[in-house]
Amino acid sequence: MASPLVPSDLLRIVLVSDPQIAPDGAAVYYRRTWQDAEADEARGAIHRIDRNGSDRPFTRGKSDRLPRVAPDGSALAFVADRDDAARLFVLPLTGGEAIPLATGYGKITALAWSPDSQQLAFVATAEHDPASARAYLDEKSGARHIRMLPFKSDSDGILDGVRKHLFVVDAAGPEARRLTTGDFDVNAPAWSPDGTRLAFTARIDAPEEATAIADLCVVDVASGAFTRLTQSTGPLSAPAFSRDGREIAVIGHEHGDDGGGRFDEELLVISAQGGALRSLSAGLGRTVGDCLAGDLRSGHNSSAPTWTAGDREILMTVCDDGATTLRAFARDGSGTRVVCGGERQIFGFSLAGDGSIAIAFSTPTVPNEIALVEPYGAERVLTQTNPWLAEKIVVAPQRYRPRAADGTVLDAWLIAPAQPREARPPLVLEVHGGPHGAYGATFFLEFQVLAAQGCAVAYGNPRGSQSYGHAYADAILGDWGGIDAADVLSILDGALAQGTFDTTRIGAAGGSYGGFMTSWLLGHSDRFAAGVSMRAVNDFVSMVGASDLGWFLERELDARFADDAGQRLFDGSPMRAARAIAVPLLVEHSERDFRCPIDQAEQLFTILRRMGRLSTEFVRFADTGHELSRSGKPRSRVLRLRAIAHWFIRHLHPLGVTAEPDEAGALFRPLPGEPAEA
Repeated sequence: MASPLVPSDLLRIVLVSDPQIAPDGAAVYYRRTWQDAEADEARGAIHRIDRNGSDRPFTRGKSDRLPRVAPDGSALAFVADRDDAARLFVLPLTGGEAIPLATGYGKITALAWSPDSQQLAFVATAEHDPASARAYLDEKSGARHIRMLPFKSDSDGILDGVRKHLFVVDAAGPEARRLTTGDFDVNAPAWSPDGTRLAFTARIDAPEEATAIADLCVVDVASGAFTRLTQSTGPLSAPAFSRDGREIAVIGHEHGDDGGGRFDEELLVISAQGGALRSLSAGLGRTVGDCLAGDLRSGHNSSAPTWTAGDREILMTVCDDGATTLRAFARDGSGTRVVCGGERQIFGFSLAGDGSIAIAFSTPTVPNEIALVEPYGAERVLTQTNPWLAEKIVVAPQRYRPRAADGTVLDAWLIAPAQPREARPPLVLEVHGGPHGAYGATFFLEFQVLAAQGCAVAYGNPRGSQSYGHAYADAILGDWGGIDAADVLSILDGALAQGTFDTTRIGAAGGSYGGFMTSWLLGHSDRFAAGVSMRAVNDFVSMVGASDLGWFLERELDARFADDAGQRLFDGSPMRAARAIAVPLLVEHSERDFRCPIDQAEQLFTILRRMGRLSTEFVRFADTGHELSRSGKPRSRVLRLRAIAHWFIRHLHPLGVTAEPDEAGALFRPLPGEPAEA
């Protein structure tokens, strides 16, 4: 008999990513990730799966990543951690020992073969340069001398003057040669077809606050001389040379320093010699790449644009109405067609020389799989990554399209309780982050865990969300807590219209911007019986000064601290209405969160407790950042899921589930159906 999903099932979920198909289409190499509960770490190795579904480990490590197949099909390059450093390896596809190249680096973030399979370009941390560095670390004491913004990053921590630069190494030789220097970070490189140049994007000589601006550059491999092809008009990433070498495709837009999602990312093309950018996707009115939110994988590092044979089309993922599909865009801008569609999230792909395509995808009931798309369009799933899920109850969501007060059609989903025990169950309303993220057709363990405990879960995309076009995403500019909050309540009303629920037992939950919305709703609405506000934005004034991207918030709110000493920021903060929060609230945050610093949680918790709101509690996690729910330590992620579920069990009282005693540590205890811990 199938059993409900529980938080510790996270430790059983195997993830697949970064599918790289061999040039002849005979096999796909991909990263396979699992959770090592004993070590409390995520582990990863590279697997090979043949067209017939025969799957086997191809590397032996526990931190292997970035598999890249040589264009001539002779070898696989990959990155692995060895002796506390990131190292580059090459392994013949016929088998044998992996050959280490170059030296060890703090990080290696990108890897690309030259067209003749004789060299590898990679991006790695470079030596500290005191003359241009923005920070200096005294390693003996930990003291830092910081000279400019930004000085920290949620992904990289405190920035100590170390930059990521471009290197080239011979596939048969040990020594690497550095191609770029300076106070900027190089992003994923792409070779020209003749192997003489490398394209990359970087933020060079931009103002301190212009954190999203990046330019497309081309460097001569022989001399190291590079040229900027663009003029700092917006964020750019993931370049790809056309096969004839005449043009470069890149992802981005030309709407200035705004990479948060107000503007659709576009598929842009530019001459390899420079000039004007032209958009192949603007007419589609959707964002290229992948912006769907889930809780199994971190970030939205979309595959780079891929030119098809003859350069007639460019393949690229597109986020459209809560799904991520793969489309082909005509080079001449004449149109686009869907290559792989469906109600799912395609989060990685690669193209073989014979026209076969490997994709990595997720659906609301399938965490992830690798599929092969034949040149004639037929598709078959190659992997069976989590067969144990057949023993579990996984609830398929019901999609509904509620209308906002002004008639705008919204998009939302409802997950019913996994084992219905009562005619009018409680309901939890979940709000995504961003604010320009999007929920949609992907697996979400948190929602399944709540459904397993007898709570229905509603989630949707109010205005501000991506995947519905620029006007939809931009509608909340300067109006957080206004049109967006009204839309969220319309999504709630739409969920209530789908069935019969107990309207006295409605919870609210969300993280980041979703945490803001949870705090905001509890201070401005009496419709909720309990809430969980996670890694939230609660105080706009301190957020602008303490976040690694605080000035992003100023643009979103259309309110600059310098204009009125922060008065508008203060007036629009959830903290302003904290005294109106009267229902039980669980505040959750991570100590190393640099995106929404932990003072956002500490302030709300402290003020509510001092006002006598004794049903306010605080769960805080160490050694993890803003991405806790997706990439934090395995045990912390399990404890987080337990805390959310226990909180709503305690305060929404789903029938047939007994709440743990109201005492310290109770929120971390195993849920019914989980094994007892030693």
